[in-house]
Amino acid sequence: MKLQPTSFLVLLLMVSGITGFAQTSVIEGIVKNENDEPMEFVSVALQGTTIGTTTNSDGYFSLNIAARTTHQLSFSFLGYKPHTMEVSLEAGENRNMEIQLEPLATTLPDFEVREEQIITSQYIKIDPKLSTIIPGPGNGVESLLATMPGVSSTSELSSQYSVRGGNFDENLVYVNGIEIYRPFLVRSGEQEGLSFLNSNLVSSITFSAGGFDAQYGDKMASVLDITYKTPEEFSGSFSMSLLEGSLHIEDSRLDNRLTYLFGLRHKSNQYLLGTLDTQGDYKPEFTDFQGLISYQFNPEWELSFLGNYSRNHYLFTPEVQRTRFGTVTEVRQFTVFFDGQETNRFLTSMGALSLTYEPQDGQKFQLISSVFQTDETESFDIKGSYLLERVETDFGADEFGQPTGTPLGVGAFHNHARNYLNAIVWNIEHKGEIVSDRNTLRWGLKYQYEDIFDRLNEYSLVDSAGYAIPRPQENNLLELQNTVNTQIFLQSSRTTAYLQNSHEFRFNHGRYILTAGVRTNYWTFNNQWLFSPRGTLLYKPGWAPRMVFRASGGLYYQPPFYKELRDFDGNLNKDIQAQESLHLVLGTEYNLQLWGRPFKYTSEVYYKEFDNLIPYELDNVRIRYHAKNNASGYGTGIDMKINGEFVPGVESWASLSLMKTEEKIEGTHYIDEDGNEQPLGYLPRPTDQRFAFNLFFQDFLPRNPSYKVNLALIYGSGLPISPPTDTKFKEASYMPPYRRVDIGFSKELIGAGSSFGENNPLNHIKSMWITAEVFNLLEINNTISYLWIKDVSNNYYAIPNYLTSRLINIKLIAEF
Repeated sequence: MKLQPTSFLVLLLMVSGITGFAQTSVIEGIVKNENDEPMEFVSVALQGTTIGTTTNSDGYFSLNIAARTTHQLSFSFLGYKPHTMEVSLEAGENRNMEIQLEPLATTLPDFEVREEQIITSQYIKIDPKLSTIIPGPGNGVESLLATMPGVSSTSELSSQYSVRGGNFDENLVYVNGIEIYRPFLVRSGEQEGLSFLNSNLVSSITFSAGGFDAQYGDKMASVLDITYKTPEEFSGSFSMSLLEGSLHIEDSRLDNRLTYLFGLRHKSNQYLLGTLDTQGDYKPEFTDFQGLISYQFNPEWELSFLGNYSRNHYLFTPEVQRTRFGTVTEVRQFTVFFDGQETNRFLTSMGALSLTYEPQDGQKFQLISSVFQTDETESFDIKGSYLLERVETDFGADEFGQPTGTPLGVGAFHNHARNYLNAIVWNIEHKGEIVSDRNTLRWGLKYQYEDIFDRLNEYSLVDSAGYAIPRPQENNLLELQNTVNTQIFLQSSRTTAYLQNSHEFRFNHGRYILTAGVRTNYWTFNNQWLFSPRGTLLYKPGWAPRMVFRASGGLYYQPPFYKELRDFDGNLNKDIQAQESLHLVLGTEYNLQLWGRPFKYTSEVYYKEFDNLIPYELDNVRIRYHAKNNASGYGTGIDMKINGEFVPGVESWASLSLMKTEEKIEGTHYIDEDGNEQPLGYLPRPTDQRFAFNLFFQDFLPRNPSYKVNLALIYGSGLPISPPTDTKFKEASYMPPYRRVDIGFSKELIGAGSSFGENNPLNHIKSMWITAEVFNLLEINNTISYLWIKDVSNNYYAIPNYLTSRLINIKLIAEF
């Protein structure tokens, strides 16, 4: 049952009344340097809060703060000593001050230090704190990524994303230098559960949408590099909502030699799935536990362990589905009555041991060994009887808005599966790094062993108006559709290595950083050696100190892992080869000032040429490969992003992407008007999203910053679709665009200025926020896939599978 907006507003007002309506005051002033000159871009912040701003070109700043509360006001600027002062104002007071910052005794000029930071930033850096406040059903690191340029996400139920025309399997994800894997058998976002990444444990997020360095692995699309926190003192956080709950603790012991970081999450999106067209008994239960423990023997040696256990259990008993679709004048209703149930279980675990040796500054050597295991069971027997009807659209008719009673299609279906998969991936790796004044040398060597067992047993049957499709054979035996019954054992190993060097130099009043490297990969399954050169050049011109130009490229190979080997009938192609992608990326970065506040504009133009592609079909989040290297293609586009303080003191951004990706599959053809076969040529790839616009926006009440609002907007043009037949069409059809707006309204209950009695347990709470989130604010019916219904005349009907509708969620977040 949905929570009504009016009921929620009453609840929010009651909670806000607990804290009282905070009266505010204004503190303003001018910040100057040692020469009594105004300083621009000085950071002014209230310690322990998210409230802050920067000075404008006149050195001026202004902040609204809570009255009758003692605050720690800090001023900081690169190359100058931080300045902190204590302030306390009466209600309505307006205090003016002048601050003078002192330069550090030994430092380069501030403009030199600032440009060092800019030019070395080759990848997108994302503030991990924002991953806990972005509104949406799956708020987290992946939700932030969905607002980045070049990134496409077409389902709020899934954490999967595609980048610049690649699919979900073409993205690399690392946590503390360890590659992360995901389950194999997931068919839909409803089954997916929690992703590996725990936002509460993250300290830094680095992302590249293409043209990444040789130190990162063998995938064709993107790399996401996550680093978990290094605790310094005891602290933690907890959160609760109508969808999930989480708890994390961290601490440092034995003079900071022993640190630990633990996170526990539990999610049940039963409340959210109740908004889908298919009604029934949803029982999803997703639990995840992670831990990072480190021990420093001495300043040179450190041992750490990263562990994870995840249990995703999805039980669904469908009852009825009613879906309406079509145009204003032609509306259809699809009704299905179900019998049966679906049970899926995904158990995954991972453990990684890392030994680090740092004999001196600038030298780092690591030995890492990790093991990943997944145990997946997929079981369903679902029968359905369906009816397709026309809906009356005549405003003058008595039956307006009701089915006319004349069936357009009647039939039944039966879907069956008993699938089981177990996979173990073990590896051992050495990494090294030597950093000198203007040079960084990195290398690595890795051995990996893979053991996969897959048992497949599934089929489907469609019966329309009493005729089974396919029809009975001459021997009266019924031939089922999509029948797979096989067992697969696959054992193989891989050896990879890389060597990479970065060198900074100056030439003709400009600064350059050249990074060049090479990767090599060998897989025992197909005995294929791969050689992947990659390079990046960063250039900061002297004539444009606020700009950075970069060019990157290379040859990227993606060897098959497992799913790419298996065709629709469950057979392995032993002659499969790695897919190839040639990248060329040209980018620019411009730091500017708008409305007296700092902003950054970035853009990248890219071209990717593909060869040895393995064609695939995309259904919801399930990727089914044809297991043949019989395609070639290309992808090209431009990504743009502007981020900065649209509202003083908080960061927001907007991104725009234009992209086109196509492939040419050998042996495909179409029938022209004269009935002749013609080569099909290039067709849009399944992830061909031509246009995307994303927005993440933050704001707060100027005179009461304890009230905040966060908004996430995603617009992506539709993906190509086609009926499940061998017949290809020259002109592609596309889904409707994916359009979604999520918004969150937050109130700070406990902050830096809160005070309680000495024995009150709330004294240990650093901050506490309550948030009301409205999912799918505009209540748009987004389509994730289609159910194709065929009658005895072989006519297809495309029934849209809609995603979730509008819903209100309440969330409480606290840090201690």
